[in-house]
Amino acid sequence: MEEITQPDISAIVPMEIDSKRKRRKKDGKRNFGLFIIFQKTFLELLSLRRVLSYLGLSIVFPFVFTMIVSGSLTGTLADMSIDFQIATVVNYFAFYSFFWNAGILLILYCGLTASTFISSEESGGTLIFLLTKPIRRTTLYVGKFLGYFVNMAILQFISLLFGLTITCTLFDVSSAVFIAGMKFLVPIYLYALLMIAVIGLMLGFLSIINKRMVISVLVIMFLIIFIYFLGIIFRVAIPTYYESGHLYLIDIGYNLSLIFTTFLGYFGFQPIPFFQQNFGLFFGTYVSMFSDVSEFLGSADPENGLTFLLPETGYVNPILSIIVMVAITALLFILGLIILERKDIGPQ
Repeated sequence: MEEITQPDISAIVPMEIDSKRKRRKKDGKRNFGLFIIFQKTFLELLSLRRVLSYLGLSIVFPFVFTMIVSGSLTGTLADMSIDFQIATVVNYFAFYSFFWNAGILLILYCGLTASTFISSEESGGTLIFLLTKPIRRTTLYVGKFLGYFVNMAILQFISLLFGLTITCTLFDVSSAVFIAGMKFLVPIYLYALLMIAVIGLMLGFLSIINKRMVISVLVIMFLIIFIYFLGIIFRVAIPTYYESGHLYLIDIGYNLSLIFTTFLGYFGFQPIPFFQQNFGLFFGTYVSMFSDVSEFLGSADPENGLTFLLPETGYVNPILSIIVMVAITALLFILGLIILERKDIGPQ
């Protein structure tokens, strides 16, 4: 009697079903690889030294800034009306957040981190090893970006929360002021998330086409200077040509400040003269105090004396600024993936 053997299942499974199973298995491995790279990047960036240095620097500027401006106030802020307390704290918090916590410090750390996405793996020789695994190059890049983004998003939220807490503590205001400030932390945080994504993809693209860290550092320094300091030179030195020559179209600082104030405006933000004057001076968001502002005399604040209310310059529609920024970032992301897929990666 012949022995009955079990038929080969693969022989009776339709080819279409078999190919789908293989595809799902391959996709599963790829998704698992994405999670592994995300987790590895996130934990590496969560090192104690990096976290403490970032949070430490994010506290120093708000502390010094609040100490300076508190000395310039007439009387004690806690003795004034609750509306005036909220307006003062929120405006100071928004100003230094744009300039430092969600500005220079964020660009510096995001840039230095993202500029090593691919270049560090390539220089260290680990990129070749990773590509021997069932991991696509695009999966590697996306996983690194996601790990970086989540890490910086968490640190940035803590940074802004610490800043608001320090300002409220030094001004010795009530918890109601802090709660009101938390409302405006939301748009500032949303702006910070946009900056994390933009800087990450911009410098991530640079890490694909460039392996020299010095080039990345120079690009980061150029961005900081161009955004926060170069615009004021143009507006003060050549104010007429700034408008007639449409220099505001390439003034990144102006466009970022426009996006920032637009986000704040959606949450009912009311700028005080300090905020308007400094944003107008540094970023051109409002009419500069170097101009004739006599026609913009607004009101007399009974608790803070005579003040000027300045209008926005309105050079560009803020929605257009947001669209252009997102479009450029998306373009760099797509180009980065294309270049990475075609890049010749060999032993160093």
